Parts: sequence; structure tokens; C-alpha cells
Amino acid sequence: MRRVYSCDSVPMAWHIRNILEEHGIYSIVKNDKLYSISGEIPVSECLPEVWVRNSLYFEYAKKIIEQVESENIEDEDDWCCHNCGEQNYANFGACWNCSVAIQARE
Repeated sequence: MRRVYSCDSVPMAWHIRNILEEHGIYSIVKNDKLYSISGEIPVSECLPEVWVRNSLYFEYAKKIIEQVESENIEDEDDWCCHNCGEQNYANFGACWNCSVAIQARE
């Protein structure tokens, strides 16, 4: 196995792992439960990491991660749900009130 990603956020590590899984790359998150002992051992040893099993997918996984990290939301305006009319923050992909997915913006 090879480490393909490391960060200081457990949710971000799991997000990357889920994205890799969507692309057919088996991966695991390591150190996601070590945050509680940072200070007892070096902080750099407690950071969550994403590892890929097959080294053949390492480069492909790195490219996917680079793309995820470089993505910018084109329109950072809040949006109004077309189903219930509720206001939602720009980073929500579905309405918090009725769970209807956002429609493509023009």
C-alpha cells in the first residue's frame, strides 16, 4: 500500500477516500482516530492519511486529488430551492429543508 494523501482534517481524509472509491480506487483511511493522543506522540504521526492498496492506481489517485483540491465553486452565491423556496448556502448540494438536489445553474 502507498500513502496518497495526508491532511489535518479527518472529514477531509474520508471525503478524499470516498471520491477515490467513486472512481473505482480502493483506499483506506489511517490515523483517523489518533487526534485524541496528539501531543503524546508527534502531531505529524497523528495526521489522517489515505492509502491506496494497488500502487498501479497511485498516480491516477494523485491526479484525482489534485483536481478535487483545485476545484473552485464558480458561483458562490446562496441559492433558493426550486421545490420549497428555502434559502441555502452556496456550498450545499441539496436543500437543507427538503433534501431536493440543486438544479444546474446557468
